[in-house]
Amino acid sequence: MKKFLLSVGAMLIAVLSSAQIIFYVEPPSTNEGNYDFTYAVPGAQWGVPDLTNPASAVTGDMCFSETGTAGDSLACDPVTNNLTGKVAVCYRGSCEFGVKALNCQNAGAIAVIIINNAPGAPLAMGGGAQGINVTIPVIMISAADGALLRSEILGCNTSVFIGSKNGLYADDLGMTDADLLRAKSFSNLQLLSQNATEFEVEVGTWVRNYGSNDQTGILLNCMVDLNSVNLYNETSAPFDLLAGDSAFISLPTFSQASYANGYYEMTYSVSMTPLDLSTYDNVREADFMINDSLWSYAKLNPTTYEPVTDMLQFNGTTTSLETCIHFQDANASRVAINGINFSGGTSQNPTPSSLDGEYIEIFVYEWTDVFTVIDLGAGTPDLNAVNLDEITTAEYNYITNLQSENIYVPFDEPIALEDNARYLFCITTYSPAFYPGYESSLDYNWNFETYLQPINMLRTDAGQWFPAGYGTDQSPAMSINFMDAATIGLVELPKSDIVPFPNPANESINLPLKDACGNVVVTIVDLNGRVVSNQNITTTTSMLTLDVTTLPTGMYTVKLAFEDGTSKDVQVVVNR
Repeated sequence: MKKFLLSVGAMLIAVLSSAQIIFYVEPPSTNEGNYDFTYAVPGAQWGVPDLTNPASAVTGDMCFSETGTAGDSLACDPVTNNLTGKVAVCYRGSCEFGVKALNCQNAGAIAVIIINNAPGAPLAMGGGAQGINVTIPVIMISAADGALLRSEILGCNTSVFIGSKNGLYADDLGMTDADLLRAKSFSNLQLLSQNATEFEVEVGTWVRNYGSNDQTGILLNCMVDLNSVNLYNETSAPFDLLAGDSAFISLPTFSQASYANGYYEMTYSVSMTPLDLSTYDNVREADFMINDSLWSYAKLNPTTYEPVTDMLQFNGTTTSLETCIHFQDANASRVAINGINFSGGTSQNPTPSSLDGEYIEIFVYEWTDVFTVIDLGAGTPDLNAVNLDEITTAEYNYITNLQSENIYVPFDEPIALEDNARYLFCITTYSPAFYPGYESSLDYNWNFETYLQPINMLRTDAGQWFPAGYGTDQSPAMSINFMDAATIGLVELPKSDIVPFPNPANESINLPLKDACGNVVVTIVDLNGRVVSNQNITTTTSMLTLDVTTLPTGMYTVKLAFEDGTSKDVQVVVNR
């Protein structure tokens, strides 16, 4: 459940509401349960009710809207079936969200569910010209969830609940992703995480009593596991919560004498007696990774090590948009940066458009303003006049339509960093048609509130910076590729017009060539100049695919010798 809103004020500061807004399919449905969704927020674009208010909650049977046309319901025309007392359902596409919702409202609907028509998470919804006239709740669910529920929607007899669950059940505890303390970034560098003084995770979360009964003897537990080995298992002392109340519960800090690379499963759980009547939010995950070369706020795919892209962020009519992630470390001089991974896409509604020709610039800045925290008090930087020193830049031109795919752009040479300096790693687009990729399964809200440090930064063409970007529950699908600073100069980084993908790679890597080049001698050299692979390949297409499953984690140079006597070098990274 995510609410996406770009503040028009000087800063976007996360505000934690005690209301837990849910979309719940009620029994006796075989698909009973809670589903992810986004929802329209009252304001300049929507006249919808405030779903954080329990009085705005609605319950009704789902039913497709009909407009007398063949195919899936889009609700872009006046609705012809009677939806009085129903929760109307339609698909995304062809017209504004506000038009769809108003047509359903005019047919008697008490709420509207819009099913996404593209893969990935549900999206933010602008109201358009008619949204301000919509006075019923409007939500969006994913295409996958829409397909799961389709037969029940056709039957018009499956009841759903949309709204705040405060007071809905007698006995009901829970947590939200926004409540949790988690690692300060999802993917962390082992070079900067040598021991407990260099890396630790503060542990704690808000626990909320959504029920109408007071509760006693509540327990909060947190566990951290690595490769099925338990590293941490702490439980709070019993505590009490009045109905509608909440409390922040701290547990001992998680730390280790040393940290192995891998995927750390961090799990919060809350329990009580009597039995909780709504258990889906009793367990929350706050996982993180440690690895050799990749750093990110976004979740990385544990197999490919690419940043996960589960949504594309519509940027409105902004001509230029700079999407950045903030980095600072007391031991940053141990590492240097090689390049940046990012993703993006273009609108596929109502007519798909291509990424061909989209131009992206990459910037690395040192943020030279001296400040301690981001807040609204004294000592915070002026976000209308941020002082940045440009360290390096690179560029990328899309020549194929790589919608939502990971792109790796290397720098001409590695960039050494300084201890405790603040850096912004940014991608800049100059076209409102380009939507940067984002990952929305993690929420850094309570980290932001606790540490008051920038996380995901955003700058619009008006020069305004937002220190939490589009919100703490959305991280740019970006990762930074680092190397050991001590190895700079051991091998010259290659320059090439061949942009490999995925990069970093886990199993295979693709090298797009301009044409099929016949016989190619492929030599792979590691960072120390040692040849680790040599093979002759005959190409019949313009895409050369290399198997890298036998290569250990590290940076490599792929040397390509073509039968016409030319050669090219390409830098690639293997990460496991």
